[in-house]
Amino acid sequence: MGVSRSCECCILGAGPAGLGAALELTKHGVSDILIVDRNKTVGGLARTEVHGGARFDLGPHRFVTKSKEINKIWLDTLGSDFRLVSRLTRIFYRNKYFRYPVKPLDVLAKLGPVESLNVMFSFVISQMKRKEKAISFEDWMVQRFGRKLYEIFFKTYTEKVWGIPCSQIGAEWAAQRIKGLDILEVLRNALLGGKSNRIKSLVEEFHFPVLGAGQMYEAMCDNIVSQGAELMLGSTVVRVSRQDSIIVAIDVRDPDSKVTSITAKHFFSSIPLKGLFNMLDPPESSQVKRSIEALRYRDHITVDLLVNGENLFPDQWLYIHTPHVQMARLVNYNNFSDAMVDAKNKSALSIEYFTFQNGGLWNRSDDSLRDLALTELDRIGLVKKKSVERSWVVREPEAYPMTYIGFQPHYDLLKSRIDEFTNLQPIGRAGMHKYNNQDHSIMSGILAARNYLRLPGSPYNLWDINVDAEYHETIERPSH
Repeated sequence: MGVSRSCECCILGAGPAGLGAALELTKHGVSDILIVDRNKTVGGLARTEVHGGARFDLGPHRFVTKSKEINKIWLDTLGSDFRLVSRLTRIFYRNKYFRYPVKPLDVLAKLGPVESLNVMFSFVISQMKRKEKAISFEDWMVQRFGRKLYEIFFKTYTEKVWGIPCSQIGAEWAAQRIKGLDILEVLRNALLGGKSNRIKSLVEEFHFPVLGAGQMYEAMCDNIVSQGAELMLGSTVVRVSRQDSIIVAIDVRDPDSKVTSITAKHFFSSIPLKGLFNMLDPPESSQVKRSIEALRYRDHITVDLLVNGENLFPDQWLYIHTPHVQMARLVNYNNFSDAMVDAKNKSALSIEYFTFQNGGLWNRSDDSLRDLALTELDRIGLVKKKSVERSWVVREPEAYPMTYIGFQPHYDLLKSRIDEFTNLQPIGRAGMHKYNNQDHSIMSGILAARNYLRLPGSPYNLWDINVDAEYHETIERPSH
């Protein structure tokens, strides 16, 4: 039989956004907080999982931001355990490794004279053509950099990540995500001798918690709990009861299948927006339902490996642009922090795949995914199968909110509808269906809490967070 409980604020999701909201609430004296999360550990997509004495994140996380406020939170939370890392990431293309951010001499040497001429010719052709409004990601890239550069550095990788042709991804996504991390502009300058003052320095250093990204959120959560907040981990929201535009209660199922009905003065939700709408009782109108169905997600699989040997390759991660393997990124956590592995002569590697839940990869067994990962590692020549000691598979549903051509009207309708709720605020990547970085997500939680508290400056429009196209790689790093 179910039980009931009440609190002042209920936060759905213990990731960066949810913990950001709780941190701001406790800072202003609100302690009657209940945080619900489906995982057994906090951190959401930025959590760290421990397997066989090694620590693995759900893909690589860099702690970089333009926000002094977020910098201070990170530094105050971890202090000396928040360390500077010199970045090395490369692109794997045609069995060669290109430095990223791009180094001109490196690119020229590895592309070779024939391909370099092809790139320049393709770029010149793109500049001579009449510029019409770019509709798709592909249009946007080809117009600015030529088809050859687009195909080398973006097409294959982008389609691996999103699972749809670049011609179906909107140009606005390219303008937001590419402008600030413009390896193609750097490459164009390298090949053509151009000098652009529009390019700011790309990030060659970042900060990282010594025990993985999740250490930040575990420490943040400890602080929040010490102020009186409570956690319900391993618990899943199964029903959201509403009366018109007021959330009356939510039902949560714990690991023992016991259902708790939670009432609260205010709710903050970082659970997937589509799931939230689908759990509303009574359901939404047929028009809203059509827009709910238009929300799509890309799901994420990580194959974590404990490997015999150290110094396997120097990168924190590699972008795998070759179309002959399905892996999208390869991560080496030893190169983030040597504390990520507790044994000598061992390495913690992750192979990342992007898929759909109704797709073949998602439905494969763990053993099959392990075999695929090892075969592809062997194919690109970095790690031999026999050196892998143990493996673990982590599936993360609805990890990447998708945008595509024709998506925006549905999204705008859902934003307008969710804003009508008087005691609910969506926050974070999943809750807002926005491709936020972790600092954006923390800020969304903080500003949502300020809205609830009616602090000076509120109400803040949370949908405006992460609209700066140059935000992603032109940043202010933390300073101790």
